[in-house]
Amino acid sequence: MSGSRIAIYGVAAVVLLALPFAGSHYEHFLLNTALIYTLIALSLVILIGYAGQISIGHAGFWALGAFASAILVTKTGAPFFAGVLFGGVVAAAFGALVAIPALRVQGHYLAIATLGFALIVQQILFEWESLTGGRQGLFVPRPELAGYEFNNDFGYYYVILAIVVPFFLLTVRLPKTRFGRRLIALKLSPLAAASFGVNRARYLTAAFTLSAFLTGISGALYAHLIGHLATETFSLVTSLSFLTMAVIGGILSPIGAVLGGIYLTIAPEFLREFKSAQMVLYGVLLVVFMRFLPHGLASLPQRIASIARRRTSEPAAAPESRRHD
Repeated sequence: MSGSRIAIYGVAAVVLLALPFAGSHYEHFLLNTALIYTLIALSLVILIGYAGQISIGHAGFWALGAFASAILVTKTGAPFFAGVLFGGVVAAAFGALVAIPALRVQGHYLAIATLGFALIVQQILFEWESLTGGRQGLFVPRPELAGYEFNNDFGYYYVILAIVVPFFLLTVRLPKTRFGRRLIALKLSPLAAASFGVNRARYLTAAFTLSAFLTGISGALYAHLIGHLATETFSLVTSLSFLTMAVIGGILSPIGAVLGGIYLTIAPEFLREFKSAQMVLYGVLLVVFMRFLPHGLASLPQRIASIARRRTSEPAAAPESRRHD
């Protein structure tokens, strides 16, 4: 690793560790929310950015992770980390099942299949009142580690950070691994990848499973942050918000996942006054980004540099020759 990269990581670590000291209780909640959304965006970078598989049903995995963790902790008294891991495992198991349609359909057909999955999960959670609380929802206790209960979001921030950072580094490293290179090869040309012995079914299933696992972990962390789960939270709008977040941040970049998580956290704060027009504004923002910044906020520095190089390379306009009478 180069010295400049080490310096960048060092500065980032200092900033992340110091951020909560400069904020209020509500800002601590926003920081935690941004980290949780970042984990979902990372899962979409793996699935859509690396593997090329569309999904608009990640709210279903998020719900499964949240309710599975909350039920295990509240019903059995399991420790916090066991609940978080269980939420990720349950979501991953369903991710492997959702991968089955991906082996047969692609594009908007796969998007519709994942959407159907999310709607089914939401309805089952709503109807299974004895387990999930149904209309009343489910109360979730604050996270507790080694007998210490995190009664505020300040301390919980560092717990979430300690979970998100390794997954971020994993996503950064993934394209350099054999697994990541094969996923990208399948995205670019399934036929060429298959001719080199890449098992499409195995790798797509693995991509869906890993993506769902990260989303389930995120859902479990969210459950303990918010304190109360209601099935209305995991709706179609939520799935579309996740996809918008990934696109606006940058679907090909882990840095884009961070920017997308920040966007999805702060955008409602700025658009709150527009009330019913919020979804229209979200749609307008998405269209603008797709038109003028298709690779998201993560590509903004390269876009600015490209424009600057183009302007400096353009020859100066020849001065208008003087007319001689």
